[in-house]
Amino acid sequence: MTYLKNVFSEYNFAPKHQVSSFFNRNLKLSSLVVIFLLFSSCNPVALVNPDSYGDKWDNTYLWFKPGQLNTIYVSDTADPATAEPIPNDSDFLIEWSKKEKVYNLKVTSYYTDIDFAWFTGYDADSSSEEIPWVHDGNTIELQSVKLLEPSEDGGMYRISISDDLKD
Repeated sequence: MTYLKNVFSEYNFAPKHQVSSFFNRNLKLSSLVVIFLLFSSCNPVALVNPDSYGDKWDNTYLWFKPGQLNTIYVSDTADPATAEPIPNDSDFLIEWSKKEKVYNLKVTSYYTDIDFAWFTGYDADSSSEEIPWVHDGNTIELQSVKLLEPSEDGGMYRISISDDLKD
């Protein structure tokens, strides 16, 4: 090292504080741009492969009328025309009560795990709002004042429940 001692003088380089502030500023700006691009380009729908969706989830759709809970309708597809009428409390039990504006919905599945559920009567503030289910084994319960009137499916509400097959 003694051979190169006078070749590289300490005065030939830019001051360290200017170099580090230049690189820090550019590094921060580059990082922000990369993070912004990652979040803005993320499409959660594209993350689900429709061809393999059935390998991961087992979906069941239930339709019911709050005043007529003796019979509910069950289907493996979201089409109400394919739904079969079954007695309530055979494969599934749907319980419904409403006092003033607060309703209580309870769904119990006797043979299928419930990992995720959606209720068409829940008035979500946004499409990303999760329904605040209380989950207890194969029973889910929802107590809320956010209620939409059933507008389709013959005045019935639909509950879709999903079982994670990889779980």
